[in-house]
Amino acid sequence: MKKRLLVTGGAGFLGNHLLRRATQFISAGTLHHTPSISLPGVTFHVCDLQNPEGVQVLLDRVQPDVIIHTACSEQGKGIEGIVPAAGLLALQSVERDIRFIHLSTDQVFDGTSAPYFEASPTNPINPYGDAKAQAEKLICSLNPQATIIRTSLLYDLRTPDRQTTRLIESTQTGELYRLFVDELRCPIWVENFAEVLLEVATKDIPGILHLAGPESLNRWELGMGLLRHFGVTQTLNIQKGTIEESGLFRPKNLTMDSSRSERLLKIPRVSLQEARKMTVSSES
Repeated sequence: MKKRLLVTGGAGFLGNHLLRRATQFISAGTLHHTPSISLPGVTFHVCDLQNPEGVQVLLDRVQPDVIIHTACSEQGKGIEGIVPAAGLLALQSVERDIRFIHLSTDQVFDGTSAPYFEASPTNPINPYGDAKAQAEKLICSLNPQATIIRTSLLYDLRTPDRQTTRLIESTQTGELYRLFVDELRCPIWVENFAEVLLEVATKDIPGILHLAGPESLNRWELGMGLLRHFGVTQTLNIQKGTIEESGLFRPKNLTMDSSRSERLLKIPRVSLQEARKMTVSSES
């Protein structure tokens, strides 16, 4: 009998990819301010994840065996909801014996002591990373059996994601667009990440798990790779830059070690080059 999966943020970038691939589950997703969408075999529920009564009603309706919490994961708007939503879901999942998987970020680190392991001390230097670090601590205290997934940048190779769309548009507008050569991350293809995350949902892996791409790339390398993939020629207004020159305060090296996930999981994480080959192969 199939287990029931609830994906919070079901209309979001990652949530949508998860629900499209979760054929081994009876799936449901949550929506907040996003207009209703439709996916075959998936039910959607409007819910404010910071509202205790609303969450209780949601869980009574769906009765999930597993929750993958992707909502409240974007930077910018909605940061204030990260901690309360995570705490409420962690508490409810304990009381109802629901497997709880929370999505966190590499930005809980300050970028000065890479590579980062699961046990590395957190030291966020921006509000988003700070909120995610607080959420991690709260979840660990309320639900020690929960899985906290730290990941990095997600990119799409079929339809340009928001950041890639901005980059592509800059080749048409001529607007100056700088890509940092001194900001290192471990980006991962969203399709690959969704598949691995769904494998995590079938296993009992308590605690923190790093699940990012297998290679460390700077912003320039990632951006050029994505432009080549979508057949867009780099223009002179797209230039190399550094965090120091920009005057911004950002973590420089957020390279994460994901060797624990390699040992525990069967589905491999693929590099940008491998992901590009897989995408072209599947579309030919």
